[in-house]
Amino acid sequence: MAQVLVTRAEPGASETAVRLKALGYEPVLAPALDISLHELQPDWPPSEDEHVIFTSANGVRAFVEAGWDMRPVCVCVGASTAGAAAAAGFVHIWNADGDSDAIIQLISTQFEAGGPKWVHYANDAAAGEIYRRLNAQGFSVRFVPLYGARQVSATEREDELRNFETGAVLVHSTKAAEAVANWLDMSNPDIKSMKLVAVSERAAEPLRGFGWDCVSVATRPNEEKLLEALQFVLEAGVSSD
Repeated sequence: MAQVLVTRAEPGASETAVRLKALGYEPVLAPALDISLHELQPDWPPSEDEHVIFTSANGVRAFVEAGWDMRPVCVCVGASTAGAAAAAGFVHIWNADGDSDAIIQLISTQFEAGGPKWVHYANDAAAGEIYRRLNAQGFSVRFVPLYGARQVSATEREDELRNFETGAVLVHSTKAAEAVANWLDMSNPDIKSMKLVAVSERAAEPLRGFGWDCVSVATRPNEEKLLEALQFVLEAGVSSD
């Protein structure tokens, strides 16, 4: 049974593990990020005339943890985030089914500039690209760094890395990839028989130079396509990017 190192933050890592077991793989949970809600500020909740933007399921969970009303219209980056929003009680959900470019495209084509205001809830390391580009198009968008995503050190993942000998490393985000790159720099493991499977080119980039057996990138930035890429490389033994 092939091992798959899951670097996604919890609780998503455990959700991915269930899917991996159903596919016949052995998941090894090694979350690369530790998610925590920041101290809430008075101007962070959405106002009655604001729609919200989520670029990860972690943003939805942080919003729920903050205890705010789930009535706003929300635009989600993909199916996993939209599913988290639906489970949280959001009713008016738009699924961009892509990345930040897809969110910008959806909002700019389906909503009027000068219409509803927007607030993007994300982690404090987010680039802010969405609100800058939409504001440049005449939309009113603000960014709220609702939660932090601390990179977990190699020392904290020493046991998982020591016991992981062969198989694939699954990377769900650029920030997780950066943490994994730090692990590899510090522990210098032999990864020439391991395969890297990343959710996007951006997530693969920090890890490309480490001498993997192969590097594969999902054809679309969502977990369904990520797992398809994983199956391809584990069964065929070659890269699908």
